Amino acid sequence: ERRADQLVMDARARAQTRPRWAGFALLVQTADDVADALEEAAFLLSLLAADHHQGWRGEVQQAMQALAGAVLGGVQDHVKAIAIARGFGEASSAEDHEEFVAALWRVLNAERQCDLLLREVRRALAERVSDAATLSLSTDFAQALEAATDALLSTGYGLRRLAFSRA
Repeated sequence: ERRADQLVMDARARAQTRPRWAGFALLVQTADDVADALEEAAFLLSLLAADHHQGWRGEVQQAMQALAGAVLGGVQDHVKAIAIARGFGEASSAEDHEEFVAALWRVLNAERQCDLLLREVRRALAERVSDAATLSLSTDFAQALEAATDALLSTGYGLRRLAFSRA
């Protein structure tokens, strides 16, 4: 986390002296927001695993798994988009550009899907979990996962701007 924060501060410092770094600095900052949300989700999951998961069976578990799976898919597609964007230049092919845009569309769809899945998680928790600690930690966990996809989407928009300005 400290290393990520240092990268954000370094990018901001470069952007102050070199205006062309402004977009990159914003991209690094929003990418750090993804990491922060996932770090929070991991912490909350560790609390849940420490005997605060009463009622996490059946529908609740399925809803949480669906949400986590959608977040994972969004992260994987974002990584794919970054890998493609790294190769952009004069020699880039139309197929590279199409696959880049397709990966970013999948990130967008993952974010939208996570909005819906978060509601499903909340509904399942409200119906199946009565323990206050479990309910609170579970809701916060699901919210942190969904927040990661919000930040992924913002990062994807910034990546698209940077990539197409270079291509």
